Formats: sequence, structure tokens, C-alpha cells
Amino acid sequence: MQVAGAPRSWLRSGKPPPMAGAALRGGRGVRLSIRGRRTGLEGGWLGRIQAVASPTKESEKKAVDQGTKGPGLPEGTPVVLATAQEAPYPEDSASGLFNVAYKRVLRELSSFPRAIGVLALIGFCSAVGTVVEQNKPVTWYMENYPNTGPKMFGFLTYDLLYFLQWDHIYTCWYFLLLMALLASQLVACTYTRQFPIAKVAQRWQFATTPEAVARKGDIAETLPDARIQDLGGLLNEKGYQVCLKDSSLYAFKGLAGRFAPIGVHIAMLLIMGGVIYGAFGGFKGTAMVPQGRDFVMADALVPNSFFSTLPDAAKNTLRVHDFSIDYRSDGSIAQFYSDLSVEDQDGRELKRKTISVNDPFRYGGLTMYQTDWSMAAISVKAVGSPLQPDNGEFIKLPMASLEGRKDVSGRVWATFIPMPEDASEGGPPRGVSVLAKDFQTVVLYDSNGEFAGVRRPGSGKVISVDGMDITIGDVLGSTGLEMKVDPGVPLVYAGFAGLMLTSLLSYLSHSQVWACQKDKDIHVSGKTNRAKVVFGLELSALLDKVPEVAPPPKATAN
Repeated sequence: MQVAGAPRSWLRSGKPPPMAGAALRGGRGVRLSIRGRRTGLEGGWLGRIQAVASPTKESEKKAVDQGTKGPGLPEGTPVVLATAQEAPYPEDSASGLFNVAYKRVLRELSSFPRAIGVLALIGFCSAVGTVVEQNKPVTWYMENYPNTGPKMFGFLTYDLLYFLQWDHIYTCWYFLLLMALLASQLVACTYTRQFPIAKVAQRWQFATTPEAVARKGDIAETLPDARIQDLGGLLNEKGYQVCLKDSSLYAFKGLAGRFAPIGVHIAMLLIMGGVIYGAFGGFKGTAMVPQGRDFVMADALVPNSFFSTLPDAAKNTLRVHDFSIDYRSDGSIAQFYSDLSVEDQDGRELKRKTISVNDPFRYGGLTMYQTDWSMAAISVKAVGSPLQPDNGEFIKLPMASLEGRKDVSGRVWATFIPMPEDASEGGPPRGVSVLAKDFQTVVLYDSNGEFAGVRRPGSGKVISVDGMDITIGDVLGSTGLEMKVDPGVPLVYAGFAGLMLTSLLSYLSHSQVWACQKDKDIHVSGKTNRAKVVFGLELSALLDKVPEVAPPPKATAN
């Protein structure tokens, strides 16, 4: 609250309050807490001044002896004591203006409501990135978010999506700006709030009088005929750090709970730093590779920015040895598998692993994820076709995707086996069409588009269509890999590990106990920042265990 009775002219003058002396004359055992700052307007002062008067005989006697006890103030009347001093710098100087601006910025950044607002915006962007597919080709967004006709979610079109940068929202400028703003808020809060709290918590705060002990804690008791050394021993057994000075005691435990919020902020800064570092310093790319083929990994990677540095491991070759799909009993896909290996420029295998969805391949800072699949080719034996060699071996025909074509639903691949007469006649090609939706069945249609039959790949059964005896061999698949180089991953992992640890530590109660020995009595008080009821019961039970000191026996006359 503002100083009671203080005129507004004093509040804007920058001078100490004229009623400070009068307040002294009315005070007895005044405990004062002042929170003030310069306003920066006409050199004025604004502050929060709290004072509590606790009457004591010592302060009353001292006031009477000095003739300063003010008349008309009843005993126990709350009084206000205020002091102020001139600022160490003139407000109109450059340093003064900078200091005022610096403190204002810190105060605004450390605002809890503003931090919640920034977190809400980051959460909204993350939700958008979850709903809208990220980093797809331009043609994909044009097909799925058309500007005409029915719109996605009733409003989202291709033009609006690209204008808002929702196709790469995690690396767009305003998302990174929000991350930087949240990091600044964490730093400001740690500097202005958490560090001072932790600094105060480390001090040994002795109380030398019963009144001072009572003011320190939320719970206060008096133990008659007891020794402060016995109390210290019991507190030590309960895990308190005990400090004794003359006839005063200060004990505390759970100090880590005061430092834990600082650790939480540092962990969050590590996470955000890792995200930003990965956004600017990483690479990404995709590759659709048929089984049995290889490629240089660096050829498929695109830098995120000019800060990106390609790791040496990307200069090696990635070979796809095999690709397969596991199916459930109902025919649905259970899992995809790709047998991959990294080979150096001399063809020596450096590492090999069979990956699947959610089980990527990591090597030298690169991560390869199983994200897609396709059909590359099918092996057939078509006796009577001009493509069939004389030795009777299987031939491999490439498979083309029909996805997105008119009257085609879902993912379908197809190939074509020409008829014998097409080799001699110059008309349009005629032959057998082979279609497949998965690796389990193949459907054949004759040259007139009529259904001819179904065969399982590798069954060895012959089917006669348009004068050709056709045997279906194996279907060769292609694995779709998403490749990433993210140098910020170690920082993110370290940040999350630290966040879990410090979040648990922040629930530790910081408990403090003060005591002083006055003659044969111990005056004790305590407080805690969490679990106050449990602390009160614990302290009460501990005080009950303090042994009573028997008075010395009286001397008997002979």
C-alpha cells in the first residue's frame, strides 16, 4: 500500500516522507518492509511500504526515556515508517534513462500473464503443425488444399496456407520469434525473481530474541526447561542443516527446492535452444529407393539455412538390401521393414540395420526414418510375349503409380505386357494389364479391359491371357525414407532430462526453524513453502521429543 497520509506532492518530489519522524514516535517494535522504485516521471517515488507494530516493553521504555512516545496513539496501533533517498543518478541523464528502460523491460518480460500468453501462442502453432502436414511438395498442398471448391476445414486454401507459412510452421519466422521471446521471459524471470529468492534462502538467518524468533516463522512455541543443543540434535536427525551461534539456532532443509525453479528454466532454455539450433543448422530430405539400389546420402539432403554444416557421414553411400511388409490376418498392414547399410566410398560396410516405423537408423549425426513405400517392379514370365527372352528367365517390368488418376481410388500400381502382334503391327499397343494394391495379390486384365484372373506373387501358377502363358514372380518394393540432420537433438534430450529432474525437485519443501535460548526456556518458530500442515505436525512432534532439563537440586542446610 502507499504511505498513509502522504501527500501526492511528496510522492512526486523524490524526497523522503516528512512524516517519517512522527511515525517513529508512535512506533513500538516496528518491523518494516519497503518495496520502492523511481517512477521516472518528475523524479517521483512509488513504493509498497508495509509496517507491522508489535509492542514490546523494551521499545516502550526506550520511547518514554527519550520523550518521543506520541500522545493519542493507543498501545498496539499499527504505524508506518518510511525512508527514501535520492537516486544515485539524475533521471534526465542518458544513464538514468537507460536504467529506467532496462528495468521496465525486465519487469515486462518477467510478467507471468505475458509468459502464459506466449505459451498459448506456441501451443496454437504446435496444434496447427500437428493438423496440417508439414514440408510436403507444393503440388501436394495444391491438390489437398484447393483454392476453389470445397475447402479444408471450411476456410483453409493453398494460398492462405502458404501466406501463413503453415506448411513449415516450426521453422517460420514468427514461431522462432515466439521461441526467442519465451526464452527472454525465462531469463528475465530467473534473474529478477528466482536468483534473489535462492540467494536469500542460502543466508543463515539467526534470531537472537524471542520476539525476533516469533516474527520469523508461521508457527511459534516455547519450550520451558530445555536446552537448545538438544533441539539441534533432534533437527539434525530429521535431515535439517543446523547452525548454532551463541544461544541462537537456525536450521533448514530442502534448499534444493529453492534452486529447482532455476533448473526448470535452464532446462526449458536448453530445449528451445536445441529446437532453434536444429531449425537453422540442420538438413532434411526424402528418398524413394528400390530394393537393391544405393545412393549417396548427401545428394538427398537439403540445408535448412546457410548456417547448416553437412556431417562427414553424409558423404557415404546408403544401400537398400531389402524391403518387406508384414500383414495381419485380415489383410491390413502391420509393419514395414527396410534392410539398410552404410558403405564408404570403397564399398566397405560401416553399419547395417533393419529399420521399421518408429525404429530409425542413426549414423554419424544422420537419422533415416521409415515413412513411405512404393512398388518398383514386378518379375513375370510371359511365354508368347515379345519381351520374353528365349532362355525362359523372369523379366522385370517397372510398376507405375496410378494414384490420383481419374476413377482410381487409393494406391494402385500397374504395368503392361504387350501381345505378340503388337511387335509386327504399327497400331496402338495392346496387351495384358497387371495391377496391384499390395504385395499379396496381383490382378490381370486382358487387352479388352476384361477381368482375367488373380494370382499371388511367387505362387508359380500359370494363367493364360490373350495367347500368353503368364507366371507372376516377386514384387519388388521401394522404401520411402525421410532423412534428417538435427544438431540440436542432444540439447533437446538434455533439456527434457533436466526438466523431469528439476520438476521433481521443485516439489521439495524448503523448511526453516529458528530458536533462541532465553534463560531456561527455548523459543522456537518455523515455516515452510509447501505442505504447511505436514510441517506443523512434524515440528510439533519433534518439539515433544526435546528432553526437559531437571532443575539443579536445592542446597540443604546442615
